Amino acid sequence: MFARYSRNLKFQKTHFFTGLAIALALTAVVTFQGFNFWIWQAKMVSGLLFFAGVPHNLIIWTPLTRGPTFEMLVTPQSVPLIAVIGSLLFFFSFILVLKRSSRIPSPVKAIALVVSLTTIFTLSWQTVISPVPLYTLHWVTIDWSCSGVIGLCLITLIYMPFLFALRGPLWVKVFWLLVTIGFSVIWNLLRISLVTATLYYFGLSVFLLFHYFAGAFIDFIYIITFYSLALYHLSKSETREVMKIDG
Repeated sequence: MFARYSRNLKFQKTHFFTGLAIALALTAVVTFQGFNFWIWQAKMVSGLLFFAGVPHNLIIWTPLTRGPTFEMLVTPQSVPLIAVIGSLLFFFSFILVLKRSSRIPSPVKAIALVVSLTTIFTLSWQTVISPVPLYTLHWVTIDWSCSGVIGLCLITLIYMPFLFALRGPLWVKVFWLLVTIGFSVIWNLLRISLVTATLYYFGLSVFLLFHYFAGAFIDFIYIITFYSLALYHLSKSETREVMKIDG
């Protein structure tokens, strides 16, 4: 049984090239239809922002020299110095506790460290570099950096060699790839809406924190989560096949 099960790790060329074809097709769609995808995203996000009570203007540039832009009036806010000092002392102390503690699991340490450093950077930026915004109009643009299209391409690039090349049913691989891509599209709509509403209701400092933390970091979390579920489903399917053969 174990000899047969070890063959699950063999490279599966047909499925690999199927994954490669999907990756190339998605990359081509993103390259040639990127602006149309951004416009669709902007219209969906605009509806969510109106639902959240965020007044804004959606600007779609003609010709498309840049991505769709949300323009909104935000009251300038400054962070009290005593609150900044207290927060910085807290997070620096928290990082020292994380470093010295051996009981905290490594994944929890990593998440807490990223949150702490992001918060420290945001507060430092607001206090030292840009203490009070010099303007009340703010703009949030949907482009390559925040639309999530890079994440869509990254998903296929991860799944192609590390999932499609493994032995197992093709439908399982395609299913989890589509599930991950579908979740990514929905999540990016919610993420853009969340950070834009955060800018309007809580100001620039909280916006920066949510923009950086809720962006690449959570993308990493959900990609790894769905990839792990795909591997579990794949191994379970293969184990079932091996047991049928042995039976």
